[in-house]
Amino acid sequence: MHENKKDNEGLSLRATFIVMFIVTIAIAAVLLGITYRALKSFRALSDATASYIVLEDAAEDLLSASDYLTEEAQCFAVMGDMKHLDNYINEAETVRRREKSVETIEKILPDSPALSEIKNAMSESVALMEKEYYAMMLVLSTHEDAIIPDSMKNVELSPEDAVLPAEEKLLLSARLLHDEDYYNHKSIIRDHLSQCVEELKSVTYSTRDRMEERMHIDLVWLIVMVALQTVFVLVMLWLMTTLGINPIIRAVEHIKQDQSIPIVGANEFRYLASTYNIMYSAYKRSIENLSFKASHDELTGAYNRAGYDLIKTSFNLSITAILLFDADKFKNINDTYGHETGDRVLKKIAAVLKQNFRSDDYVCRIGGDEFVVMMVHIDQNVRHLIENKISQINRDLENSSDGVPAISLSAGVSMCHRNNDSQEMFHEADVALYHVKDNGRRGVCFYEPGMRQRQLKS
Repeated sequence: MHENKKDNEGLSLRATFIVMFIVTIAIAAVLLGITYRALKSFRALSDATASYIVLEDAAEDLLSASDYLTEEAQCFAVMGDMKHLDNYINEAETVRRREKSVETIEKILPDSPALSEIKNAMSESVALMEKEYYAMMLVLSTHEDAIIPDSMKNVELSPEDAVLPAEEKLLLSARLLHDEDYYNHKSIIRDHLSQCVEELKSVTYSTRDRMEERMHIDLVWLIVMVALQTVFVLVMLWLMTTLGINPIIRAVEHIKQDQSIPIVGANEFRYLASTYNIMYSAYKRSIENLSFKASHDELTGAYNRAGYDLIKTSFNLSITAILLFDADKFKNINDTYGHETGDRVLKKIAAVLKQNFRSDDYVCRIGGDEFVVMMVHIDQNVRHLIENKISQINRDLENSSDGVPAISLSAGVSMCHRNNDSQEMFHEADVALYHVKDNGRRGVCFYEPGMRQRQLKS
């Protein structure tokens, strides 16, 4: 009897382990459920915030487009420059930012007060266009050879206005676009858009409050369940230390193979594995960022020389142009304003180049003030386009209203090399560049056969 009693004393390790294992699994399941619910709440909150940003941008786009149309109409009425009429027609009929703004909100928030407000703003803007068309038609009627846009051909001047002298027509046009009635319409548009933004905020704040309350409850339960699980796991690890050996061995093998760790085993190990995986993912992202930094210029964000060397081997050069740019008298800027201002000039050059070339083209900074642009998928017929681009680039760079000193670029171009020799194309562009610099700078030259020999003779 004494021996049997002694045999029955103490804890049954097997039974204790089974009970604690079951309890731990149950707690883990609850944690996963709560985490999943919290994750859904977070995603809903994130989606609501992202939607608000998109919707607010749409509302601002409509206001921006309306103001742009007003500005172009007023400029045309005052100055009579046809480019302002062209800009107006392009915005109203081709770009159509206002219509796209309405479509965006209608897609995300159909049948909402915000949609009603932006539609009202759109209606007011369309109504205001009739007045703008009439005012611009007054200006056009003063030009005998004026070409009437299709959208304005149905605009008819009243008999009284049609017989006015040209000078009075211009005065009437300007007055129509600057009178109190006109700006009352503009004010109504702004009021509708302001109300639209307020409605968007209301929807977003409501979603945010609801999700935050749910996430708060979930987080409280997460804290409780994590604490409970920790107690059970610590006791289980104290009783069964070997339970962690196999997961650790597997983790070591995955680490040796540069892989993320499977999240298995005890809760602490799960926590460590999850943390490692986060750090592992961060490490991989860091490696990718390092790769980006290795191929991009830190100052301007353009590709650097290493990036250019990689890019130039990736394209069919028979349908590619290499444009070599050099900043004219850049040393004078550094000497006059200092290197900090010089860096601002280089940043502006890179920004203007990216702005004036396609997203498919590649802008590279290969030296101090030397830039290369690789235009891909083009042919010999784009020379005039390139000339226009470089003229526009120099106009943008000579505008010092942003506080950056004016500067100009000289450019040499090598077009569509059949031999697919990037080094030869670069040398050709360099020869053409020096031809520009030897002939007054600020311009572009396209390499032609024999140009190198003429340069050597000179």
